[in-house]
Amino acid sequence: MKNISLNDKMARYAKGEIEFIVKDRNGTVINTIRDDNIVKIFAKEILSHRMPFNKVWDPDAGTEGDWVVSGIDPDDDFAVKYILFGASFDSDGVPLDSNDPRYYTIDSVTGIPTPIRLEPGAFYDGGLINAIPIAEPTRPLKRIESISYEPSYQPAGTPLLQEDVRAMNNIVLLETTLKADEYNGFGASDSDFFTITEVALAAGKTLGLVGACEEDPKTIFLEGISGSAGSEEASEEPIPTVANGGDVVTLTDVSAAETIREGDQIKIVSLEPGSDGEYGDLDQISPFYLVLSKSTTGLELQLDRVPADSDQNPIVADVGVYRSTLRIFSHRILKSPVKKTSDFEITVRWRITFS
Repeated sequence: MKNISLNDKMARYAKGEIEFIVKDRNGTVINTIRDDNIVKIFAKEILSHRMPFNKVWDPDAGTEGDWVVSGIDPDDDFAVKYILFGASFDSDGVPLDSNDPRYYTIDSVTGIPTPIRLEPGAFYDGGLINAIPIAEPTRPLKRIESISYEPSYQPAGTPLLQEDVRAMNNIVLLETTLKADEYNGFGASDSDFFTITEVALAAGKTLGLVGACEEDPKTIFLEGISGSAGSEEASEEPIPTVANGGDVVTLTDVSAAETIREGDQIKIVSLEPGSDGEYGDLDQISPFYLVLSKSTTGLELQLDRVPADSDQNPIVADVGVYRSTLRIFSHRILKSPVKKTSDFEITVRWRITFS
C-alpha cells in the first residue's frame, strides 16, 4: 500500500500556485515563472462560501432560538481584494536580489539561496517583510483585476464500474498586472529595477486612491475612530486606551467597543501625534498584537503578550489603538526574485484549487 506523504495531502487540499508571466514591450511572452504556495485553510473556507447569509442560527437567542449576526462580513474585510508585493532592496534603494538575509539563506553544501521560513502571526508587524513603499502611480497596492475559474478533472460515478471523467470548475484564478510603468525601482533611469521577492494574497478594507504617501501598505489598512487625524498612516485617529503593564488593555471610548473583534490584530501607538503629525510607536520592537479575547463589555482586550518597549519594560500609560483590517490569506517568498523594469509587463496569476 502506498503511503501518502504530507506533501501529497497538501498538494490535494491546501496548495495554490503563483504564476508570473513576463512580457516585453510588444506583448510577447518571454518568460513564465511558477511557484507553489500554501493557502491558509480559513482563506479557502471564506473563498468557497462567497454567498452566505450574514446571520447564523443561535439556539440560545430569544426564547426558543433566533437568527443572530455572525460577526463575519465576507463582502468587506474578509473578501480577498489585493495582491501585495515586496522587494529586496537596501536603505539606498539598491536591489539586493537573493543576497538578502531577510529573505534567503545560503545552503552550506550547494551554495544555492533558499527562502527563509515564514513565521505565523504578526512577526513582520502584520505585513510583508519589505514592502515596496506606496507612491502613486507606481504603488504596490494592486487590486485583483480579474477573477475566473479553470477546470480540473474528477472521477465520475463509481470508479470500479465507469472510467469516464468529467470537468469541474474547481480552480479559482485571481489575476493582476504590473504595467510597464510600475515597480521599476526608486530612480528615473530605465536601468533601475526592483527584484520582487515576496507576494501576498490579501483582504482588507476597501480603498480608493491612497495618494502619494510612501508608506508601507500595512499602515494604509489601519482603522480607528473618526477625527482630524494628523497622520498619513490612517484616515482616523487611534482609539484612546489604557495600558496597565499587563496583557489586558482597556478601551476608554465606549463607542469603539464593537470596532475591535476577537482574532483582530491591533497596533498600539502614542495617543497624541508628534510635531510631524505621526503617532509614535512608543519604542516597541513590534507595535502589533493579537486580540485573543474580549470582555463582555467589549472594552477589555486580552492580548497575546504584554505591550512593552524595546528594553522589555511594560507600558503603563494612556495609549492609542488601531485595528488592522489587513488579512493575509497567503504569503510567499519566491524561490528566485523576479526583476521588473520599464521594459516588461508582468501578469501575476494566483491559482487556488478547491478539493
